[in-house]
Amino acid sequence: MPRVHRSSEVVEILEQEILGGMFLAGERLPSEERLCTRFAASRTVIREAIQQLRGRGLIRTLKGSGSYIADPSLESLASALEAYSVLTAEESLLQLVDFRILLETECARLAAHKAGESDLAEIETQHLIMMRAAGDPAATAAADVRFHLAIAHASRNPIYSTILRGLEKRFHDYARTNQGGKKWHDRVVASHTDIVAALRDGKPDEAANAMRSHLLLSRRHYIDIGGA
Repeated sequence: MPRVHRSSEVVEILEQEILGGMFLAGERLPSEERLCTRFAASRTVIREAIQQLRGRGLIRTLKGSGSYIADPSLESLASALEAYSVLTAEESLLQLVDFRILLETECARLAAHKAGESDLAEIETQHLIMMRAAGDPAATAAADVRFHLAIAHASRNPIYSTILRGLEKRFHDYARTNQGGKKWHDRVVASHTDIVAALRDGKPDEAANAMRSHLLLSRRHYIDIGGA
């Protein structure tokens, strides 16, 4: 059987055992040697399987100590999402973007209800940085991502903000790719301005609509420039 199929087979079995409660959180996974014997597989196959389990947030590896069953936490969720988003095929990016539209629309709605003054100040700071970053793709993309993360944080829903943080690297690349000239930069800034105004005024529906319009605009532009 090809090596890639063997490692996937090992992953499937161990994942079922972990999720089924055969191992407890914090418990050490059997050594590579024992796993090799159990599955009649090479060390390469076992190491690939462990890497996949780690990418799914099911285990954590300590150098010189071994691999342990991960504690269920938001950090493990973020790590698993980051691994998925970075490794997923390019053609799946628009699916992530569509998911992001649903997620961030609700983040904006909640943030309009729950954002405090410090939240609004951070959102406005990133908005201002992006306004001043015209002509600098790296700075524009970084400020754009921080702007959206700040709104997710202001939603006061840790699962929403964790999910978006897990997708941060992929969406940073998306933001860097999805750029244009000054006219496009001004359109993005204007749509951010609408979001900020709705958040500052505490208008949930307007904030949600502004966020949805902004992300749909970005999605269309990405397709138009040949990103998908």
